[in-house]
Parts: sequence; C-alpha cells; structure tokens
Amino acid sequence: MLSDPIIALATPAGRGALALIRVSGHGAFDVAARVLHPFHPQPSRTVFRSRASHPVSGEPLDDVLAVCFPGPGSYSGEDMVEVSTHGGVLVPAGLVAGFVAGGARPALPGEFTRRAVLNGKMDLLQAEATADLIDAGAPAQRQRALHQLERGLSHRLEQLRGQVVEIEALIAYEIDFPEEDEGPVSEDRVERAWRTTRDQVARLLATAPEGERLREGALVVIAGPPNAGKSSLFNALLGHERAIVTELPGTTRDAIEAPAVMEGFPFRLVDTAGLRDSDDRVERLGIEVSRRYLDAADLVLFCEDAPSPARREFLTACRAPVVSVRTKADLAQPSAAPDQDSIAVSIISGAGIDALRQRLAETAFGGLVALGDVEPVVTRERHRAALRTALDELEGFWSARREKVDAAATATHLRAAAGALEDLIGVVTPDDVLDRVFASFCVGK
Repeated sequence: MLSDPIIALATPAGRGALALIRVSGHGAFDVAARVLHPFHPQPSRTVFRSRASHPVSGEPLDDVLAVCFPGPGSYSGEDMVEVSTHGGVLVPAGLVAGFVAGGARPALPGEFTRRAVLNGKMDLLQAEATADLIDAGAPAQRQRALHQLERGLSHRLEQLRGQVVEIEALIAYEIDFPEEDEGPVSEDRVERAWRTTRDQVARLLATAPEGERLREGALVVIAGPPNAGKSSLFNALLGHERAIVTELPGTTRDAIEAPAVMEGFPFRLVDTAGLRDSDDRVERLGIEVSRRYLDAADLVLFCEDAPSPARREFLTACRAPVVSVRTKADLAQPSAAPDQDSIAVSIISGAGIDALRQRLAETAFGGLVALGDVEPVVTRERHRAALRTALDELEGFWSARREKVDAAATATHLRAAAGALEDLIGVVTPDDVLDRVFASFCVGK
C-alpha cells in the first residue's frame, strides 16, 4: 500500500466562508512544516494559528488554522494535518499548490477513506456507508447510512460468518473420524444449525431490492391517458412547477424526471406522455419513451379522471406495482363507479395528496418500514451478489449432505460461503474491488 503524503481540498470549491484542506501519509508533518509557519505537531489534536506561504517562492498564501492528528489515531490511520483556510477559489487552490510543492501529491478519489480501510480504521461496508451518508438526500437514506456506518450490517455479517464456521466445526469430527457411523454430532443438530443460518442469510438477501431502491431512489412513472392531470400531479408531488400544464391533450411530448422526498423516502418521479394512438410523429416518439420508462419502473402511478375501458389492459401489462389515482376529484363524479382502490386527488384543493404520498412510500418501501431502524439492510449490488453466493453455497452444502457426499467435500461449500461473507465485509479485498468502490468518492474523502 502506498503511504506517500497526499493532499486534497475536502470542501466544495467555490465561494464560501471557509475551506478545509487535508494532508495525510508518511511525512505529512514534514510537508506541512514547509508550508505552515509556525508548525506545531505537538500537542496533537490542538488547533493552532499559522501563516501559510509557498515553500519555493515564499509567496504568502493565507492565515490559517491547523490541527495535527498523529497516526494511527487519525481518520486515515496515518499522520494527518487538517488546515482551515478562507474560502473561495484562489486561496484554497493556492494552498493546495503550495503543499504539492512541499512534497505532497494530489489525492485520488476516495484515497483518504481507502487508506482508512487498509489501515484497519473501518471496514469496507463502513467506507461505502460514508459515501452514502455524503450523498443522502432523504432522511431514510441518512438513517440507513448511519446504521451501516455504526457497523450494523457488519456485525450481522460477522455473526453469520461465525455461524457458518460453527457448522464447519460440527462436521469436522466426520472428517477426522470417518469410521464413526453416526459421528459425535447428531444429524439433527447439523440440520438445525444449517437451517437457521440459511434462513438468516435469505432474509438479509431479501432486503436487497428495497435497500438498493432506497439508495438510488424509487423510480415512479406517472402514466395514463392524455389530459388526465398527470403533469399537474407531478408538479404537486414535487411541490413546485416543473412540467408544463395546459388543457390541450398531448402537451407532454417527452419524459421529465425529477427527485422528490415523500414520507422521508427518496423517489425519482417521471412525468410521461399520455398513452394513446397518435398520428403526430413527435408525440409517438414521446409515447415510446413512456413505454420504456414503464418497463424500468419500480412503481407506476396510473392517472385517470374517469374510468377508462383501456384501464384493465394497461394494468395487466404493467410489470411493476400500480397505484391508481382518480384525478380532478374536485369536479363532478363520473357516472361509472370508480375503482375502490384508487386514491381521489384534487390539485386545486390539495385533497388526497398526502394520502397518495403515504401510499407511495408504503408500496415502494413497506418492507423497510416493517424492519424498523434496528435491522440491517443490503443497499448495493455488491452486497446482493456476495449474499447470493453465500446462500447458494449453503444450499449446495445441504444438497451434498443429503446425497451422502464425503464430509470433506461438503465442507468446501461452507468454506466458500464464509469466504463470500468475508469478501463482503472486506477482510481480504482485491484491488479491482477497491477501485470500483472508491471510484465514485469525493476527492477529499
């Protein structure tokens, strides 16, 4: 692992009161001493005032506040210096250039956190949670990221790995003493231990669809016939005017996507072109885009202001769960009986909008709501793949067991299951996995 001194601006570039610069690595204090005058590495974790100047030209850069964190008691596990300077563009950039001239190199995306993982300051799941916490745009995302940062998911996976190792221990006697007919451990005990572990892995894996949806935001596609109030509902759910609304059918010609938070959960709302047969080439292209969004939707919001004969055909063709909405509820009721499951809403009075938001959250994230804030949740495809491997290996173990395969051969499935769980936590992680995990990180984190 490289431990050379690295530098990065840890706050966003642009106009602001303050900026924070980080320097970390072997020799970080020496680099800082070339730029900051005076420089006081002791006492550690104590803020001191200093004047920064370019180590080559001597040009004054800024008056700053600095604090030193000797390794391993720092975020990265290495010697680290954090410097608070005035904000803006030129001042922080000048200081970064000064530290580079003093011997540091610009950090790669996520390199501070990557070093923290490799130095044992956090596991890979906590590193991912750090990125998720920074990116959180909804309370539920923040809550789950904090739970994972506090090792909620890590503890559960360590527990499951321990249970797999215990099953290995139960059948170890059969490997060591194959001449024993029954073995020192009963078959029922092995089956109970296997079944408990298999079920717990399966339950955790079952959280993946909603967990990944929580991290990305649930894709809700608003669909229905032209002039059914889709764009008006889209704007009402967003809380501001985003789509053009007119009384003319076919106004929306393309899909419009925007983020929204409802009941604390993240959504990606999509307003689509009205579904109908049209001779207009541009409108037909918009309808084709609508159908592609419908194929990818996590949830479909079907709008109509009156019962439609095409409604049943549309609902049958939808792959995603559908929430039906009767729009324009402030107008006269339709002669035909409305669908009892439909939510009646009025953009004019606001009636039904809160109930609709609640229904959307329950439909998209009902499983997470039932789990509460204590149970861990799988939020990434990497997690899902590793748990799927562990579950398949556990199933393979029991299939081999039932077929009276040699105990040593069946144990290889348990070893593979434990290995998949270890990879998930990051006990031993190949560089290409680390590269993928940290590629989307902020440079200063």
